[in-house]
Amino acid sequence: MTVYQHAALITVNDNFDVIPDGSLAMEGAYITYAGPYREFEEAEIIDCTGKVIMPGFVNGHIHMPMVLFRGIADDLRLQEWLSDRIFPLESKHTEKTQLDGAMLAALELTRTGTTTVNDMYYDGDIVARALKAAGLSGTVCSCLIGVSGNSDRVLAESLELAEKYRNDPDIRTSIAPHAEYTATAAQLEKWARAAKDSNQPIHIHCSETQSEHEECIGRHGLTPVALFEKLGILDVPAFLAHCVYVTEDDMEIMKAHGSAALHNPCSNLKLGSGIARIPLMIERGVNIALSTDGASSNNTLDLWEEMRFAALIHKGNLRDATAVSVNQALYLATRGAALALGYPDRGALKAGLRADFTISATDAPTFRPITDIAHLAVYSGNSRDIEMTVSGGRILYDRGTYTMLDKEKIYADCQEDYEKIFR
Repeated sequence: MTVYQHAALITVNDNFDVIPDGSLAMEGAYITYAGPYREFEEAEIIDCTGKVIMPGFVNGHIHMPMVLFRGIADDLRLQEWLSDRIFPLESKHTEKTQLDGAMLAALELTRTGTTTVNDMYYDGDIVARALKAAGLSGTVCSCLIGVSGNSDRVLAESLELAEKYRNDPDIRTSIAPHAEYTATAAQLEKWARAAKDSNQPIHIHCSETQSEHEECIGRHGLTPVALFEKLGILDVPAFLAHCVYVTEDDMEIMKAHGSAALHNPCSNLKLGSGIARIPLMIERGVNIALSTDGASSNNTLDLWEEMRFAALIHKGNLRDATAVSVNQALYLATRGAALALGYPDRGALKAGLRADFTISATDAPTFRPITDIAHLAVYSGNSRDIEMTVSGGRILYDRGTYTMLDKEKIYADCQEDYEKIFR
């Protein structure tokens, strides 16, 4: 048993307890105690005086290998960004470059405190290999693009991927249509049946831009959410990325089916897509997971930054300082995201849950004076304060050292990919 003593605990448990002088005990991959300070016998004791422990972040929507395109497709409207820059860049991908990008993303996720992801990219097995190499966990997929002409092959690969990782403790799989506008209704309906038959969730982009939303109505007479309901996509757990333009009727449909809205505040701002109506979704009882999107449209995979943005932009947008509270922002980044994505075993500091957490320093000026530690974390702290990332009881990052990954090799491989292929 390992016990972290005298830390401030931001638990995100059922009562949102914040414990100024706490103990966190773990044995193997699970937390056995998280509460006020108590003494333990026959345990490895780690003094965390002056530190804060939070649950590991859960990233609801990410494209890990796209980290290779960071900074080379900026300041463009979404369709221009996607069609004129990203799709041509992605056509140059090899198995090696996808793995190199996924490894670099895993490095960044580890450093910034994310322990679970919901990834969407072209080869889910490659992303799974990177996650396992890094000691992280998550849901992966092989993205289905109906207009590509190879969707039948990709669907077969998706079903094979599900079988490969069916009993893996760290990797789950999903069926992932890219979006309504890159597939026919018949294809979407076929993929929905495949997801239901193989007992997998669906991960899909939804109402990210106003034009996407309105063009779907023009084609089908239905919003994307209503169309997805009609085609059976919402009959399985559905992870709907962005949801910037979903209507109030859409929200009711999502709530009824238990579908999750994957909120990407920074990416939606950078691409000029707009601001999702998250406070209204919270009010309506919609499941929500905070997300970064890919590093080519953000440009970081830092969920702590997203948490702060989520606590701020809705206040300004609605001119309401009570919109998205500290507790709500923390919840969307941790426990709420975990539950929305079907991971009830993580996202909070609570006995019986996975030992996924971060330990951060509070000796920066931004944490002084020490008042309410949760408010300081959300509004004043940032991921640079993280000293340790723990996933499933394993230390992945410890004060500058990555225990599972070779930082310099990953840097060199990705720079070579850029210079030789993507430059």
